[in-house]
Amino acid sequence: MSTFPDADQSSNTLQQAAYQLASCTDQIFLQIKQEEALTRIIDRIRTSMRLDALFKTTATEIRELLNADRVGVFRFTPGSGWDEGEFVAEDVIDSFPLAMAEKVYDHCFGSQFATYYTQGRVQAVADIRDAGLSDCHIRVLEQFKIRANLIVPVLKGNELWGLLCIHQCAHPRRWQLGEIEFVKKIAGHFAIALQQAEYVEQLQDKVAQLDRAKAQETALFKITNRIRRALGWETICETASEEVRHLLGADRVAIYRFNSDWSGDFVSESVADEWKPLVGVSATIADTHLMETQGGRYANNETFAVTDIYADGHTDCHLALLEEFQARAYLITPIFRGDCLWGLLAAFQNAAPRHWREDEINLLVQIGEQLGIALQQAESVRKIQAQSIELAQTLKDLKQSQMQQIQNEKMASLGQLVAGVAHEINNPVNFIHGNIRHIDQYVKALLALIDFHQKQAAESTKDSNTYKEKIEELDFDFILEDLPKMLTSMKMGAERIRDIVLSLRNFSRLDEADFKAVDIHEGIDSTLLILGSRIKDCGGQRVVEIIKEYNDIPPVECYPAQLNQVFMNLVSNALDAIEEAIKAETPTNETSTDCQKHKIWISTQVTGQEQVEIRIRDSGIGLKETIAPQVFDHFFTTKPVGKGTGLGLSISRNIITEKHFGTLGVKAVPGQGAEFIVCLPIKLKSSLAAKH
Repeated sequence: MSTFPDADQSSNTLQQAAYQLASCTDQIFLQIKQEEALTRIIDRIRTSMRLDALFKTTATEIRELLNADRVGVFRFTPGSGWDEGEFVAEDVIDSFPLAMAEKVYDHCFGSQFATYYTQGRVQAVADIRDAGLSDCHIRVLEQFKIRANLIVPVLKGNELWGLLCIHQCAHPRRWQLGEIEFVKKIAGHFAIALQQAEYVEQLQDKVAQLDRAKAQETALFKITNRIRRALGWETICETASEEVRHLLGADRVAIYRFNSDWSGDFVSESVADEWKPLVGVSATIADTHLMETQGGRYANNETFAVTDIYADGHTDCHLALLEEFQARAYLITPIFRGDCLWGLLAAFQNAAPRHWREDEINLLVQIGEQLGIALQQAESVRKIQAQSIELAQTLKDLKQSQMQQIQNEKMASLGQLVAGVAHEINNPVNFIHGNIRHIDQYVKALLALIDFHQKQAAESTKDSNTYKEKIEELDFDFILEDLPKMLTSMKMGAERIRDIVLSLRNFSRLDEADFKAVDIHEGIDSTLLILGSRIKDCGGQRVVEIIKEYNDIPPVECYPAQLNQVFMNLVSNALDAIEEAIKAETPTNETSTDCQKHKIWISTQVTGQEQVEIRIRDSGIGLKETIAPQVFDHFFTTKPVGKGTGLGLSISRNIITEKHFGTLGVKAVPGQGAEFIVCLPIKLKSSLAAKH
């Protein structure tokens, strides 16, 4: 009997050995591929910052490696108690439906599987129809055409975050131990990726918080800086509203001010374009609760945050008011001015509910405090400005009063002097003027007598020669001819002196009431008569022509003496300007013979609204552009010390504007003269009544 095995038996043994060797080789290659895939997944976890991309790529690689119909990453909805969730990533062949398109509700999962999965157990089902699963769970699996599945939990620390699902849809499938271990490793590394993502998310949150804190600090610095720079309250409100709205990403930030009755108005806001404005549009808001409680919780310095107005238990009337503001969520903090509640700073979210973070609440509180500081500072600035304006006005009035007092004293002394001189001159002039008529009569009588005596003497021859000699010695014929001329000259001189005295009295008007209706033309003519010597010989070279263009004007109610002083100053200034023009145009050591070149025009007329207008224009040197705006300033003059009337244009304007409620203006062009325009009301009493 042969001891060698049978040939058929040897062949079967070799085939089995070859099959086992091939199977081992396939398993080795599969393990190598799994290790390579696992290495790639680990590398992606280390380098990838996006979980969705990591899940999607891994699902594709697992499906191709395991030759499955679908691989998906399922996540439970937080807070659902594992009864619902959704696929956040998957890879599926085209012949089967997408699992990501559906929300998954499995009310059996929490009671049947959650505890086991939390402990790290794996479910490998070769055929769902023979696995003893509950009907509700089978219905969920059949929804996605699943016939066999391999479910591995994905844990985030000790919490069941989701599931890594491998589905076989076309037919049942028995899952190999190596496949199960491979998927468990993948799920373990998913847990690492989740922790890493959570850590990155925490870092990003911290960075975001730091960014928000920096932005908030910047906004606070900007607002505080504006407050320190003492900008206007309106500008501060606009800046605060705009900055806070952008920082919070709110739909509206508004500043609300309480009235004395605790109603209120929106005084400033920053609002997105799609929402209607409240400032200047909404009527005064009468919130009965705030009015009855005089500010309610805000008077106690409380900040109020509402996530959703429809879930916070607001009354119907309060809801209606908030709906009018288009608000769905709001955050309100009080604004105090000192210890008093001034208003509110409010942030509104209109499009949807909003949970307000603690840092957002703190930001609004700090801005509200800064606005309170700004209010106090603005109030202090207003008081200081008011005091400064009052002090400046007081100083101006004091200067004006001093100038007016000095001028009044000067003009009073001048007026008294003029009146005294006029009085003293008037007495002898009246005596001379009154006696000239009698002297004229006496001289005529004496001349007649002498004539008669001559005729008698001619008839007597006894003394004729002696008489003729005496007549010739006295040059009696010349005396007869010259004596009437002398009397005529004396009469004209006396009349001239009387006219001058009358002009001086009219100019000073010390014998008249302060306020009366006078003929303006008379006052101007008196001024021209007093300045007659300067007009005839202006600058010692030439005559200045006075051109009067008087129109019919009624008597004007005024203070005549003060008005005459203004006319004196304006005409005197015109003569000074002409003298400067003469000096500028006449070469040294030369004399011009053009006596009619320079002129002064004086015109009067009645204008609208019962006013008279007096224009005094000269052909003098004019005013420089830099000087013209200053001619009415206090103490401003272009004349040397000791020259001029002593009455500046500033006081002249005050006499016209303050005393007579008129206007005094100037038009001047360098080298072409200047024109001063005086406008006076005809009825000063009516103007006084209207003023007061």
